[in-house]
Amino acid sequence: MHIPTYTYGQLPVQPWEYPSVVLFFILAFAIGLHLRRRHRHDPSWQFFIPGLFVKLGGGVFFGLIYTLYYSGGDTTSYFESALAFTNLLYESPLLFSEALVGGGTLEIKSLFDSSTGSPLGYMFFDPKARTVIKLLIPFVILGGKSYFLTTMWLSLATYSGLWRLYRVFVGHFPNLYKYLAFGILFMPSVAFWGSGILKDSFTLAATCYFIVATNNFVKNRGRNIWSVFVMILSGWIVISIKPYILLILLPGTLVWYFYQRIRNIRNAYFRYIIVPFIYAIVLVGSFILLTQLGSSLGRFAPNRALETAVIIQNDLKQEYYKGNSFDIGEFDATLSGIGSKFIPAVGAGLFRPFIWESKNIVMVLSGLENLFILIVTLIVVFTLKPRFIRKVIAEHPILLYSLLFTVLFAFMIGLTTSNFGALVRFKIPLVPLFMATLMVLYGHVDTERKNRKRFKPQT
Repeated sequence: MHIPTYTYGQLPVQPWEYPSVVLFFILAFAIGLHLRRRHRHDPSWQFFIPGLFVKLGGGVFFGLIYTLYYSGGDTTSYFESALAFTNLLYESPLLFSEALVGGGTLEIKSLFDSSTGSPLGYMFFDPKARTVIKLLIPFVILGGKSYFLTTMWLSLATYSGLWRLYRVFVGHFPNLYKYLAFGILFMPSVAFWGSGILKDSFTLAATCYFIVATNNFVKNRGRNIWSVFVMILSGWIVISIKPYILLILLPGTLVWYFYQRIRNIRNAYFRYIIVPFIYAIVLVGSFILLTQLGSSLGRFAPNRALETAVIIQNDLKQEYYKGNSFDIGEFDATLSGIGSKFIPAVGAGLFRPFIWESKNIVMVLSGLENLFILIVTLIVVFTLKPRFIRKVIAEHPILLYSLLFTVLFAFMIGLTTSNFGALVRFKIPLVPLFMATLMVLYGHVDTERKNRKRFKPQT
């Protein structure tokens, strides 16, 4: 069987792939059952298998939608380009090594022939897309050159990052493991957009691992070498594919680290005196770090970020997006101009598309999820006192980090994205962190409601 696509024309699907997908689910269930039994004394592990099945199911559903409904797209282009590299590996390991370390030049592209297939030019010559292709090769090998099995292996890898993120939050809030499981493991947009063969799956996994490593780094007061290595590796993946994510991760990491150290200072007077100096160091240090990474950040480097925001936002308003877009209004490339769009940009990044703005089945699902997130947010905001919310966040640096990442990331994507199709993909790194923060706060709402019901006077 061959599925027509817009790229090579046909995506081969062999008969053995269908039972293999079923077998993959069975093996995943068996392994998950074994792991759950090993951790049977930890109630949070009851969500390992359901979360795993949601992630794998999201990957399969994504593949079916994009192969059968949309007739391919970037996902099939990534796969077939990585398939060409894999074929070259089997034919000539030496030529494969040259292609793997080589750049996006015509000379390197000429190493591929009709027997291996050739990577698509628009991806091969793009450094970020080429990084995704190279990272995809091990999954193509594990998947036996099957699109759907490759997708499932990639879904498994991204689930590993999400599960570790969940375990970090459970370590901080062990009594809220049910709420956190719902917010981190079962969000539809993360299961769908973060499981397929796209840039977003790699950046989601890398972001999760970066945050997990940051937590270990802070907990061990900077003395955990393995955490530093994971931060560097995951940071490299992020900066190689979507460098703007690093614009939020790095400052957030410094804030988390110094905030934790400041909380350990017992002398309150000294603590309040030193706070402004510490955060001045964070701001200056972040700017210096990001400036040094300027060549890697490209148009998102600090000296070009404002201009980039205006250019991207204006481009995404064009008619070729067929009306699947929104507009937060005009702004210029100045701090005051961009700052004036802070609230509408953050609102768009967190809650749009609204359900009435959804024009196809994928957007309808996103609209329903956003409606749910908005309702939970309103429940938390109007039930808990602002002073109590600030107190909870101040007592837990991981919540401060999550909220800082969420707001800044939502602001960035809301400011630079006017196309709903791009927005729902770009926002998935913030969804688990925002939902984790909401679920912790909602856990306090639910606890307070149950206590009132328990101690309600009998009449």
